[in-house]
Amino acid sequence: MTIKVSLICPVYKVIDYLPDLMTSLLVGVNSEQVEVIFVDDCCPEHSITVCEQFVEEHAPLINFHYKIIKQSINQGQAAARNVALKSAEGEYIGFIDSDDAISSYYWETLSRYVSTSEYDIIEFDFKEFTGTLPEENKASVEQLPSSKLNPFHYGFFVWTRLYKKSMLEGLQFPEGVIFEDIFYNIHAFSKARKTLRLSSCLVFYRKREGSTTSNRTSTYSNLLLNLINSSMKTINSFEDKGEVINQVARYSLLVSLKGFKIKERADRRLFFKQCKSINLSFIPLLNQFSESLLTKFKFKLSQFICLIGTFS
Repeated sequence: MTIKVSLICPVYKVIDYLPDLMTSLLVGVNSEQVEVIFVDDCCPEHSITVCEQFVEEHAPLINFHYKIIKQSINQGQAAARNVALKSAEGEYIGFIDSDDAISSYYWETLSRYVSTSEYDIIEFDFKEFTGTLPEENKASVEQLPSSKLNPFHYGFFVWTRLYKKSMLEGLQFPEGVIFEDIFYNIHAFSKARKTLRLSSCLVFYRKREGSTTSNRTSTYSNLLLNLINSSMKTINSFEDKGEVINQVARYSLLVSLKGFKIKERADRRLFFKQCKSINLSFIPLLNQFSESLLTKFKFKLSQFICLIGTFS
């Protein structure tokens, strides 16, 4: 049977959370039309053994295809995803983080839309949790308004979307930086011709201390770096260029304000210095595609905050 979806899952330092993920996969995507690709990113506490033991113990029940790719050295989440992308056989590509879980209705909900091959990107909702996984109630699926600007409005997570592989044209994640999902989504949506957004909650996101999104350091400037660089490279693919510029200015302001949460003074100053430099590269695009005074005010305010921040 043809594999319709490849679900990519990097594995690193999540040994306590993998049982929840593996159980959710057994229920949520247990179909011969799905493959799950686990990438062992050279984890020191051998989290991947939990995956290996689970598939061995539940072999008679497992219908989905699976691969386990082992990196020789730790290279980070982006590199792990990239190596899996090269191996993926599905018509659509999805992602799941190894400390999260999927809904029991993941494949049941998405299969009807995947089977038509009509959409380049299929989006769905998620729910945050800490501790025990939330209880699920099956709800009716609604199709919501959708556009190429969705990531700016609903978040840049790759694990709330399926991407048609042929549309991606070999698109990969930038390695060596964090917040790489921003780069990936802006580029993917710039290529998409038809997108679909669903009301269904199909991923459970575990909010925990120590994750990339919970620790604020100078590397938070990577968010702005990926946002501005990606927008500069793809702006001509968007019909409403002015709105793209407006959203970048909005995010620039929000990112700058959050810099004050960086506790260590030297690192905080470094963050604002980096953001100030990144913002400068955006000015030509701002002047070319935006006539909005409000947009320009947001960006000027962001620049002013960065200036003040370098002395904070």
